[in-house]
Amino acid sequence: MQRVFIETKYTGNLTLPKKLLDQLPEKIALALPVQFLDFLDEIKKQLESAGKKVLLFKSKHGKYPGQVLGCAIEKFVGDYIAFLYIGDGKFHPTALLYENEKEVYCYNPFNDQIEVLNQNYVEKVQKRKKGQLAKFLSSDNIGILVTSKSGQNRSKQAEELRKKLEKDNKKAFVFMADEINFNSLENFNFIDVWINTACPRIVDDFKCLNIQDLAEINF
Repeated sequence: MQRVFIETKYTGNLTLPKKLLDQLPEKIALALPVQFLDFLDEIKKQLESAGKKVLLFKSKHGKYPGQVLGCAIEKFVGDYIAFLYIGDGKFHPTALLYENEKEVYCYNPFNDQIEVLNQNYVEKVQKRKKGQLAKFLSSDNIGILVTSKSGQNRSKQAEELRKKLEKDNKKAFVFMADEINFNSLENFNFIDVWINTACPRIVDDFKCLNIQDLAEINF
């Protein structure tokens, strides 16, 4: 099957609010997903007019300066204090935080909300994961998420996990899709816990465990 990648661009207005500019530190690493890249120069000018020094983030496989790709984020070296992420969801900013251990200021143009992710957020995520692991151990019906996307498909690991779970007297159900629609998963209300085998950042937008989180458990 041939795949064609079409870049979807945001067509609204994008002006950074003053309350955000006032919060930002002096030195910023700017990171945006592809749909907002047409506003890159405009956003950079807004930041510099507010006295900020702007460094453009670089993804490992990104095509453009400033572009962020959640599954290809590594430690970003440069003279900056924090990240500014423009976009919705926590998929990309969480990856920035995990890999660089620097605050991420998130601005969502769709609802004009501002959120700051820091080490306190990481600690909350770790506590949530511990709670989910405890729930996993006491649950009987496990859903295993698999994507058919190239580079993310872990069907073999999913099948190995299914066999281990069934040996442990749990019922395991494998769900495969190209795009994982979290809203549709709510239709399967018999599933107690979801295990993700696709991109590890999915868990940040949907409460589930990564398959790697189960490494410390002896089946």
